[in-house]
Amino acid sequence: MATPTNLPPPAAAAAPLADLLESATFAPPAPAPPHPTPAAILSAWSHLRAATPSSPSTLAALETLHLHRRSLHLSSAHLELLLPLLPLHPRLVTPLLATAPHLLPASSLPLASLPLSPRLLLLGTLATAKRTKSSTSNSSSGRPSTGNLGSDHDGDDPVVAVSRILEDLEQESESCDGIDHLALAGIGYALASADELRFGRITGSLVRICGRIGNLGVGVRMLKLMEWLVLGFVESRKMRNVQVLLEVISPEKCESEGYVLFPVVMAACGALRALRVAAVRLRLDFDPKLKEAPERTIRFAAERATVEGIHDDDLHRILLQCVALGLVRCGQVTFHESVLKCVCMALLEELLPLPRLLRISVKSPDGNSAELAKDQVKQHQDSILFREAGPVTGILCNQYSFADEKAKDYVETRVCEYAQELYHHLRAAVLLHQAKRKDLLAEVDKIADAAFFMIVVFSAEITKHRMDANLPGGLRPEVAVRILVAFSCVEHLRRLRLPEYTEAIRHAVIVNQENASASALFVESMPSCAELTSKPDLLTLDRTRYNYYMDEVQTSRILFYMRVMPTCITLIPDHIIRDKLAPVMFLYIQHSNDKVTRAAHSMMVSFLSSGTDTDQDDREALKEQLAFDYIGRSLEVYPGVTPFEGLASGVVALVRHLPAKSPAILFCVHSLVVKAKELCSTAMVQDRSLWRSWEESTEPCKKISELLLRLIFLIDIQSFSYLLKELAEFVTWLPKEGQDVLLDDMHASVADSDDVIRKPVLVSWLQSLSYISSQANVRESRNSNTKNARSAGGVELSINRTVARL
Repeated sequence: MATPTNLPPPAAAAAPLADLLESATFAPPAPAPPHPTPAAILSAWSHLRAATPSSPSTLAALETLHLHRRSLHLSSAHLELLLPLLPLHPRLVTPLLATAPHLLPASSLPLASLPLSPRLLLLGTLATAKRTKSSTSNSSSGRPSTGNLGSDHDGDDPVVAVSRILEDLEQESESCDGIDHLALAGIGYALASADELRFGRITGSLVRICGRIGNLGVGVRMLKLMEWLVLGFVESRKMRNVQVLLEVISPEKCESEGYVLFPVVMAACGALRALRVAAVRLRLDFDPKLKEAPERTIRFAAERATVEGIHDDDLHRILLQCVALGLVRCGQVTFHESVLKCVCMALLEELLPLPRLLRISVKSPDGNSAELAKDQVKQHQDSILFREAGPVTGILCNQYSFADEKAKDYVETRVCEYAQELYHHLRAAVLLHQAKRKDLLAEVDKIADAAFFMIVVFSAEITKHRMDANLPGGLRPEVAVRILVAFSCVEHLRRLRLPEYTEAIRHAVIVNQENASASALFVESMPSCAELTSKPDLLTLDRTRYNYYMDEVQTSRILFYMRVMPTCITLIPDHIIRDKLAPVMFLYIQHSNDKVTRAAHSMMVSFLSSGTDTDQDDREALKEQLAFDYIGRSLEVYPGVTPFEGLASGVVALVRHLPAKSPAILFCVHSLVVKAKELCSTAMVQDRSLWRSWEESTEPCKKISELLLRLIFLIDIQSFSYLLKELAEFVTWLPKEGQDVLLDDMHASVADSDDVIRKPVLVSWLQSLSYISSQANVRESRNSNTKNARSAGGVELSINRTVARL
């Protein structure tokens, strides 16, 4: 098994137990503040001598001493100043007294008047002092009396006193609210000093009390406490206490006692971590059964977490959280299906609960739901759950790597469903808040980034185990589709191109483009036109019209599909292309987002260039059918929306891959000429120097004209004559300046051509067209007078006949 990372320092160098337990996180204790100046410490003691116990200067002096308590070395004289202040300032004085357990006068401590937490810490400190004294004197007799403890337990051993206090708490005669880090430190000191029988009783009471509190912070502190205890027992060779602890938290004991399981599993993880740390630090080889015992408890708790209760139940949620966080601290455990499922549930529902937070933000747009959601998002960012999401993802991947096919399917499905749920909620939240609550979305992004990384890292792990035909399970096409669908749902969150992302998508695309059923499933997973043009179900847009152009999250998802689709277009059945893919493509080919329209044109080019392994005639007929819509919708929004490069690539693919003299090719040529005339008309009105600056011009009309000239050498021979006829009509329609410019361009293109079949025809055609153009201009100037209109009409008729012959 893996050794836990971030090994703690040896016990001698460790911080006091109260400091270790102060934070309900796994971060190491904060370092002691810089050493104070002697003057500051002397001044604090002086204030304690001179001031009254309740004065502000006394409080300030105690705070200074408390802050630097790790640097202090107390004497009996110091204790004489502190003890009178104990009833008034117990939380400041008690940690100071705990630094000098050998000086504590048990008979004069006012324990009964103290709050629960300081009382337990002082009792634990007394137990430590007694144990140290007993060890020093090497006494083999029973425990000596500590004198009057000043409580209801007069004459008792401090360990017994702690045990009785906890028993009273169990019977609810005292509130459990005081069980904080100071109280747990006192209990820990008492446990370290207890005999086997009392150790078992106190541990059982502590587990039951912590279960009643029902707080994740208590669970985290329980793990750190048990790690501290077990490590101390191993170093002092008190292995029997370790065995007693493992018996108290065993699955059998849990069932018989009816323990709430979250403190139990944290205790087990703390014990397991301590055993692994001790094995490395002290070079010990423990009995395998000893290390197996806490793992049995972890598996038991994980199994209960996956089958018990409603997921919204607080104790159930805390149990999920504790299993996941506990495994982060103790390292990997032997694979078990319940552990894998529990970690998966915890990661998706508790550590990265973004769908739930987003759902809150859209509940009541006119109310305070957005502000409530923002507060909860920031609170979660500061929590230990969010900080440990990355390591828990590693635990998930490790457990997954050892899982059987059934367990793998379960986790893959859960992660894919999580990605889809995240997409639906994020889409609604961004639509609702992108205008007025960008502050909320900025906070959401921090958790969303973590969710994206989790999905990517887990998908990369999937590719190692499910995307290799040589593995026992073989290649799993449906798994590739799950990865692609999940990635499409979180495309809006992709800021960086991670190596794991690249590797996962590369494997998924390869599988997709080699498997027809996977390709079909992938296309079917794409939202339909009806879904794309409808507002999210979660959203109520009062007095606001939904505009799918503004739907950023949805646009990112469709863009992902359009980028991946060309890789598998050949395998997609024609009916799916016609009924599902083409409507979406033509909807988004007029999208205001340039990336989307370019991707739509690229997908059309891939389709026009594709073949099929089944019925090639059906594919060609479908190409012909869709080409009409493609040209019509593209030119309808050119210029402005349609990028010229996308249009040009689509036109070239169309004339290259459709059958010779296809009606769609002829329609394309005619539509381009009509568009060229329309654009030239507009440009000539707006720019009277258009033809004189034609060479440097970037006008859309020039781009379309150049595209038409380019088609001369690309179009099939059977459509060639139709193209020349349309070009001749276009050229003769232009004014003289325009005719001269285009004729010069065509002459240059033909002169540079090495097409031995078309060039002779084009040379003759250009000569005739040039002659007609010149004659038409001469006759137009001669017959400009209205009384010669009849003659001019005859010339026009003659020109039209000549153009037709050309």
